Amino acid sequence: MKKKWVLLLQLLVLMLCVAGLFGKDKTWNMEGAEFSGMQQEDGRFVFSSGAFSLGPGVYKAHLSYETQDDMVNAWNVEAEGSAFDGLLSNACMLYSGLTETDMYFWLLEKTDSLQVKVICDASSGVVIHGTGLEETNLGARCLLVIFLTVFILWDILIFQNGNAFSQNDIKKTAWESEMERRGILFGMIVLVLVSSVPLLTGYEIASADLNGHLQRLEGTKDALLAGQFPVRIHPNWLQGYGYATGVFYCDTFLYIPAFLRMTGFPLGAAYLIYKFLVNAGTVVIACESFGRIFKNRLIGLFAAALYTLNIYRLVTMYLKDHLGQYTAAMFLPLFAYGVWRLLSEDGKQKEYKRIWILLVFSVTGIIQSHILTCEMTAVFSVIIGLVFIKRVLRKETLLETGKAFAGIILLNFWFIIPFLDYMMTQKLIITGEQVYTREIQGRGSLLPQLFGIFALSGPADHDVSSGMQGEIPFTIGAGLLAGLFYYGYLCLTGRVRGQKKDAMRSLGIFSAVLSVLTLFMASVYFPWNRLQGLGGFLAKGISAIQYPTRIYVIAAVFLSILGGCILKLEYDSGRMKSLWLYAGGTLITLFLVTGMYFSGLLSESPFYKIYEENSFGNSYLSGREYLPLGTDESLLKAGRVIASEGISCKDFKKDHAGVELYCENGSAADGYVELPLLYYRGYQAGDRETGERFTVSDGDNHVVRVEVPGGYQGEIYTSFASPWYWRAAEIVTVIAWCCFLVCCFRGRIRRDTLKNGRSSL
Repeated sequence: MKKKWVLLLQLLVLMLCVAGLFGKDKTWNMEGAEFSGMQQEDGRFVFSSGAFSLGPGVYKAHLSYETQDDMVNAWNVEAEGSAFDGLLSNACMLYSGLTETDMYFWLLEKTDSLQVKVICDASSGVVIHGTGLEETNLGARCLLVIFLTVFILWDILIFQNGNAFSQNDIKKTAWESEMERRGILFGMIVLVLVSSVPLLTGYEIASADLNGHLQRLEGTKDALLAGQFPVRIHPNWLQGYGYATGVFYCDTFLYIPAFLRMTGFPLGAAYLIYKFLVNAGTVVIACESFGRIFKNRLIGLFAAALYTLNIYRLVTMYLKDHLGQYTAAMFLPLFAYGVWRLLSEDGKQKEYKRIWILLVFSVTGIIQSHILTCEMTAVFSVIIGLVFIKRVLRKETLLETGKAFAGIILLNFWFIIPFLDYMMTQKLIITGEQVYTREIQGRGSLLPQLFGIFALSGPADHDVSSGMQGEIPFTIGAGLLAGLFYYGYLCLTGRVRGQKKDAMRSLGIFSAVLSVLTLFMASVYFPWNRLQGLGGFLAKGISAIQYPTRIYVIAAVFLSILGGCILKLEYDSGRMKSLWLYAGGTLITLFLVTGMYFSGLLSESPFYKIYEENSFGNSYLSGREYLPLGTDESLLKAGRVIASEGISCKDFKKDHAGVELYCENGSAADGYVELPLLYYRGYQAGDRETGERFTVSDGDNHVVRVEVPGGYQGEIYTSFASPWYWRAAEIVTVIAWCCFLVCCFRGRIRRDTLKNGRSSL
């Protein structure tokens, strides 16, 4: 009865949220003549509109203008006397090639003094034609998403709790087991919250790659709104010229924050929520995976703590913002569990025939997060396979490996085919030889960094020749290293030698050896340059790593497993005092080091409050890997159209999907127009009315060139369209996913049926 009332209350709240979506259609307009100007002490001019009276909500501001400069002048909305965070908005740049621009702002309190302001540099100028405000329902959308998510999670927890109690009644589970279950849940919540402390500030730390990944997020959102699915070209980058990030750097998981953006969340908030979800996913996957390896969920929780709070993972998330790597790290424990089962279990068992599902799911998550992590995982998988070659060569193991490999290829076919296509056919910076000649050995960790007890935060990221001053803390953390040293002590005292010779003993020894190897490879002492000097594929693969410290993400898996092996060894040997001393000391160290790192990070790092992409520009390309080779970025001006002699153009319009332009060729000879779009194979152009297709080619400075026939006049629309074989690969993937899900649920239904049958007996 109580559940019915709860569901009814939830339904009522959701109906109120839905009702709030309607009636948000008010508009306010103001001519440019109503702006007043004033010169500031720094020489800049500020033009302010009249005051608008607005209530709380999310609004869209529009500005019509003219300027001759790019990223020199800006505009913003301000409300005099507003409380802290009462108005969430950013100043946005103006561009010479555009005459109109929009921004969204979040007003959290009523105001009678909101103004649109245009800030002009002393050496520049802006002609203001007018401005306008438009009420939106984005705020109501946010509330609907928040309440809907909370209610779904609440109902799932209630259902699982009731299901657990019903099973406990049947099995007459002890009270201690229930308390253990609740304790593990509490521990997981603590890990999620502790690892997410920097997110609780509500702002974004000014990390190395923050700008680039926020542009990826915004580009994914813009592409989806334009109907591009899957996302291949991000239309927002480089003043709207577009960037083929989606072809080389899979955006699957960015669809989550992109959806939040579409529902009305500010850009920074959507990204912070994404990071929180990754932390939660890492904790859950690590706890479940490690717990199943050791057949003990408490040991699994301990290993998950080691893995989640290792300093390198926190550095990649908060100080370097390597979104792909920390997302891929979420799936590594699941892959380790799959490999463990593949090599340790009896191939004759029925459940053995389903191990390929674990491998497929985990590797798919890694591929669609970070290609480099996938490559490193593949290398260490080969090493493990060579060490345990006898187990690998079993008929059942080879069959599961083959099924897993086929499943991985088919489920990711939609991404692999375009990736290989562009890598082999497009002349980009990433495909040029200069990318594969950089030496990486000097980018590794020094011994004081590797074995550093305290992770002191710094912004620098340079090679060993510059020393350690101000360096990013490239270390795995004292909590994980303590396990390696303690395991060495157990080996010296003969406790490991006296352990029962089984798969768990082999796991501990192998994890210790691989931990030492991976730490060595992450340091400046591993001979990377010498290996790279051998040339060929090896040289290219090593150069692609960029930073040897990336291997810490693999070391964290082995060290976390090693920590679990130590607890398992001590528990099986009955040395409970040693177990509690090691576990307690390690957890205290882990939390202290993490807390100290976060304290230094938050007290010393600059930060941003970002609500709109336009506030920080869209020209950041990091390594510029996916830029056409030879492109001069300084010539990529917003809205720049170049026409050959005899062709006149007008009514230029650009949206997230493509470019629309009215062209008139006054001569009988063919001509061309070059559009503000970077050329990637796949762009198509045609007449709006007749559908006539025009030839698209690579123009000057690698922009899209459209051939215009002699005597033609009409509207030409140019947009990106995936080649037919990309679409065929997507169809293969859809079919593969359907088959894969059927395999997953069929096994689940069979197990549930067997359980219910036993319960009835």
